[in-house]
Amino acid sequence: MSQHIFQRASCNRSLMIDPVYQDSSPNALLYRILADYECLLAERNCLEGELENTQKEVTALKTALNHSTLVRIHLEHEMLSSIQERYEQITQILEQTEAKTKSLIQAIPDLMFCVNSERIVVDYYPDKQELHFLETENVIGKKIQDVFPQDLATWTEYYLKITLETGEVQMGEYVVKGDDKWHHYEARYVKSGKDEVLAIVRDITQRKQAEANLRVSEIQERERALQLEKTLKDLQQAQAQLIQAEKMSSLGQMMTEIAHEIKNPISSIYGNLTYIDQDIQTLMELFKLYQQNYPEPLPEIQEFITASDVNTIINELPQSVEFMRLGANRLYDLALSLRNFSRLDSQEMVSADLHIGLDGTLKILHNQLKSKGNHAEIEVIKDYGELPLVKCYPNQLNQVFMNLLANAIDALENQPVPRKIIIKTDICKRHPDFLVEDAIRISISDNGPGIPKSVQDQIFNPFFTTKPMGKGTGLGLSIAHQIIVEKHQGRLKCTSQEGQGTTFEIILPLGELFQARK
Repeated sequence: MSQHIFQRASCNRSLMIDPVYQDSSPNALLYRILADYECLLAERNCLEGELENTQKEVTALKTALNHSTLVRIHLEHEMLSSIQERYEQITQILEQTEAKTKSLIQAIPDLMFCVNSERIVVDYYPDKQELHFLETENVIGKKIQDVFPQDLATWTEYYLKITLETGEVQMGEYVVKGDDKWHHYEARYVKSGKDEVLAIVRDITQRKQAEANLRVSEIQERERALQLEKTLKDLQQAQAQLIQAEKMSSLGQMMTEIAHEIKNPISSIYGNLTYIDQDIQTLMELFKLYQQNYPEPLPEIQEFITASDVNTIINELPQSVEFMRLGANRLYDLALSLRNFSRLDSQEMVSADLHIGLDGTLKILHNQLKSKGNHAEIEVIKDYGELPLVKCYPNQLNQVFMNLLANAIDALENQPVPRKIIIKTDICKRHPDFLVEDAIRISISDNGPGIPKSVQDQIFNPFFTTKPMGKGTGLGLSIAHQIIVEKHQGRLKCTSQEGQGTTFEIILPLGELFQARK
């Protein structure tokens, strides 16, 4: 009679069950439970094998007893008692193992099922939340194609195959439409035997919703941060523009006062030059009459005429008066230019001659256009077309002209001869599809070094400048763009090529098509 049924060395495996898990993280706890479950499955299978062998031995003994003598009956009866005792021990151990298995199953709140290599569900444990309403008898013994929807069955078969091939834990997520909403599930697949895989399925809808809410919250926070950053930049820009506007207002007021103080005495000088010229002409006529009637003056008079070079004075005096008149005209024009440039705009737009604004700005910049040291004079070429009066805010446009012309002068600072600025004005169409010419175009070009292509998209940004530290604030072009686009609903465009120069083009609407915003 075989004695192997009394030896349990082949099934002597220690379980990993621990009443208190030191590592309480979800993944560590899951792996500990899965490992214990796998050990319990192996032990249960081993014990079931021993039990089956024991039952065979008992059956064989009973058959032998029916044909044995009384002596053998006594011996085999003793062996039968021993086998029966071992059978009861194995049965008790198996019951304990099954109880441990059930306790482990109860410890896992998720849905679990075992699938063999034939795609048949061999075990099934519903989730503790009762989110799945499949009855056990409707699952066990059936193929997964008969239990799950086709797409989920195919998905499960894929992970079943990978788990059996690699022996590693696999994890995946899927979405199923419920009665009124979509549910997200996380499935883990663990190899639990030679040809079986344990699947643990958890409903992670709430977690996914929380993650989605977190992402939405993060997006909203980023949007708020960007909005705050934009608001801060707008405030900085507004503050800088207010400071610039205050400076311009103070400068305008000062220029108006200076122009007024210059204009009054210059007007007096200019007006009196006419009388001085008349008086000089009268005195010269009188002097000629004396020369005609007294060709031989007294020696004392002749000495004075010779010593004072009276003849030269008579010849140069009219020219000196003319120079004084030109200088007075220049000062008078400059005073008018300062007054026109700095005059305060009214609340409503007025009709203005843009050529006057351009010429006045050039007169103010006259000194910067002249030759200095090794730098030749900057030639200004005016190609003016016939323009109608334009409804606008003249002082603001003068500020735009000043910024663009000052930038052109700065660009030509180190430029060799010829140094040119070309100002061209004409009437154009705002859009190529328009039938009528409904806009005025003003272009200011220079033959300087040009603007690098890498920064051309940034030149109208507040505080951006390519000038050295301390020479530019980065607000000139930004303010010019705001005046043209926002205040006059026009366009300000820059075209530049490195080594060939830069052109700024202003487009201002004409007539009733233009409804300006203040």
